Amino acid sequence: MRVVSTLSAGALAGLAAALANDGITVEERPLLHFAAPTDWEPVDHALAELDRYVAVAFTSPRAAAAVATRWRTLKPRATTQTAIIWATGPATAAPLGALFGTIRFPSAGEAGGPEERTGAGEVLAQAIIAAGAGSPVLYPCGERHRIELTSRLRKAGLVVRELICYRSVPAPASLASEVARRADVLVVGSPRVAELLSAACPPDRRPRLLALGPTTAAASRESGWIPDAQAERPTVEQVAQQLRLLA
Repeated sequence: MRVVSTLSAGALAGLAAALANDGITVEERPLLHFAAPTDWEPVDHALAELDRYVAVAFTSPRAAAAVATRWRTLKPRATTQTAIIWATGPATAAPLGALFGTIRFPSAGEAGGPEERTGAGEVLAQAIIAAGAGSPVLYPCGERHRIELTSRLRKAGLVVRELICYRSVPAPASLASEVARRADVLVVGSPRVAELLSAACPPDRRPRLLALGPTTAAASRESGWIPDAQAERPTVEQVAQQLRLLA
């Protein structure tokens, strides 16, 4: 069985090795890449005035990496950073390194599980509220992002500014169709890629589909392509287990 992962390169490092003895081959064919925002000025302005914010919330390692890279560029003219930095978990915060000092996470009781799961943004918002962080809160995020953190904080009366620091750029439909033709099973981890594949592949030319997470699975179903399996979290262990069941 040939599995084609449409995730970014290296996103499931170790998957091919985990399945090597099961007669399953794994190829990486990313259908989404990430680019800088069309205009860096809003990001630069926010980082230069970071002391105006009470808190900064990160729910994405990619957003953290974008902010860290930009901060290193701007630091000579940036004001002293006094905002409390929050993240859904250590993996999300890792790209920040020691740039902003101590980073706060939801407690183990608040988190209730791995940071990748659906609802992590809402859990982080609740932790910020419980800590009495106040506002305004800066939320670096992608052009397309989940709204749970913003909605929960605003519902609690906090002022939130969403700061777009990267864009998701889907592959052309022709490439998506070509990738699907190579696969016995497609691994999809993005609602946007699920929508792309549904539009690019006629129903009679669709391989089986493994969706990573309920959000991607729901987007695929709504687009007219019902997943054959779903991994609750994007880990090698869970994905490998689902693929063995499909073999």
